[in-house]
Amino acid sequence: MKLRKYQADAIDALYQYWADGRGDNPLIVAPTGAGKSAILAKLVEDAMEYTGTRVMILTHVKELLEQNAKTLLRIAPQSDIGFYSASIGQKRLDKPITFAGIQSVYQEAPNMVPPPDLVLVDEAHLIPKNSETRYGRFIKELKQCNPMVKIVGLTATPYRLDSGFLHKGKDAIFDGIAYDIPVGMLMDEGYLSTVISKGSLNKIDLTNVKMRGGEFNETDLAVAASDPALVEATVKEIVALGENRKAWLIFASGLGHADMIRRAFAAEGFDIEVVSGEDPMGERTAKIEAFKRGDRRGLINCGVLTTGFDHPAVDLVAMVRATASAGLYVQIVGRGTRPVYAPGVDMESKASRLEHIAKGTKPNCLILDYGQNVERHGFIDTIKVRPKGEAGGGEAPVKLCPSCQTANHAAVRNCIECGHEFPAPALNHASTSYGGAMISTQVEAKWLDVKTVEYDLHQKEGKPDSVKVTYNCEMVRVSEWLCPDHGGYAASRYQARMGALGSTAMTTIDALGQCTLWNWPSRIKVKPRADNPKYSEIVQLDYSAPKPAEPKKKTEEEKRLERLAAEISEGF
Repeated sequence: MKLRKYQADAIDALYQYWADGRGDNPLIVAPTGAGKSAILAKLVEDAMEYTGTRVMILTHVKELLEQNAKTLLRIAPQSDIGFYSASIGQKRLDKPITFAGIQSVYQEAPNMVPPPDLVLVDEAHLIPKNSETRYGRFIKELKQCNPMVKIVGLTATPYRLDSGFLHKGKDAIFDGIAYDIPVGMLMDEGYLSTVISKGSLNKIDLTNVKMRGGEFNETDLAVAASDPALVEATVKEIVALGENRKAWLIFASGLGHADMIRRAFAAEGFDIEVVSGEDPMGERTAKIEAFKRGDRRGLINCGVLTTGFDHPAVDLVAMVRATASAGLYVQIVGRGTRPVYAPGVDMESKASRLEHIAKGTKPNCLILDYGQNVERHGFIDTIKVRPKGEAGGGEAPVKLCPSCQTANHAAVRNCIECGHEFPAPALNHASTSYGGAMISTQVEAKWLDVKTVEYDLHQKEGKPDSVKVTYNCEMVRVSEWLCPDHGGYAASRYQARMGALGSTAMTTIDALGQCTLWNWPSRIKVKPRADNPKYSEIVQLDYSAPKPAEPKKKTEEEKRLERLAAEISEGF
């Protein structure tokens, strides 16, 4: 089996991580659908080249153990493997390669003679922070038995809800990220299905939903989501927007809410089952298999079909729930990112991959969000993880396309789905949450006409003063900072602008004294910042038709700026 380039790059980066002495226990971040099983299998095959090496592949789900074992045997049929898993029906530790379920093996570290030299943890984000949990105790005891053991985690989401990144903080098992495979790149290259988001007409009212332990309170959320009128409207909308979609996956806010959704679908003529942790294993498996065969249009999920659920045909994901967990949000969206290619695809060719996705049965996956999750967490390729207790919220800069109802970031000029051209912009830069685009590459820069310009002194501890320039563009306020006193690149940017501004000031004090006479750009080009899309950055200023300042009677603002400059001067 030939590895994809990014899979080989991830493995090379891991070996370089060890060679550079950066640590023993790194993470490899691989988005859902990137082929973690192939990376795991190649790492095991490489390790087996060293006589006497023992490897353990550790996870929590039977299906993942079986999937990883099958991939290894496909790559390296000679592999001598064993399982330690009650759900598989085998418990043996005498093989050089052991696929183990943490629920079964967590007390067995002292009985492993010899202990493993390499432990590969699949879905590593499920390792709790508490070192006294099964994962924590098992790995701690393994290190006592073999201080040289290396622990490698693979995950699509290298962070937890309650404690930030897996490789940061006290008692963290992992010590860094060896390689991070970008989800946006995999979509652009045709290895993953792209995702689009349509805004819902009805959203769960979260006003009275309290937070507990960094997540929405389950009881409060279930009550808020279970309004009968809201459920009925939600299901009607899913049916309408999913008319040409083949496999719907719906995430509910608790069992009672899930059953309400099921009954609403039945009223619309759809037999859609609920799957949850309350189902007997055989019954849940039967429901899932019926869905995968296409016997049922969709499944309503209550807390089970996130990590490890693999059905590439899923082309509609409806989040009829809210989550404050960036990890859970990414895992939910990831259920729809596996591609479905038309027959005859050449996986070695980017053009062939993209062509066969476009003409296949799943050109993209539609994300319907009823819990404001897209707005809360932002683009799936630029997720920012908030520490526990740090809140988001507020209105997101998002607009719906009137032609196809796709949710677009408010900065885009044309709809990312149908190309509809939007009228004048309506960005709200006081917002504290994100827009409706699902990946940052779906957002383009936008020209905005400048109406007025404001100037002010900006002070930051430990830094020289600067001039804050705010451009008022209809409903949008966008700011930049000019830094005559900073030196280096920051000062050079200001100096390059002096001609267009009509400025002769070489210091911040002088700039404040003459800024009200500077020329304005007639328009500015802005786009959401990649590192924090709730804010915009200016990418271009148009001085081709500048608005020159005209001498006039001093305004109160000009007088205020002069007084400010004088006060600064007196401080020297």
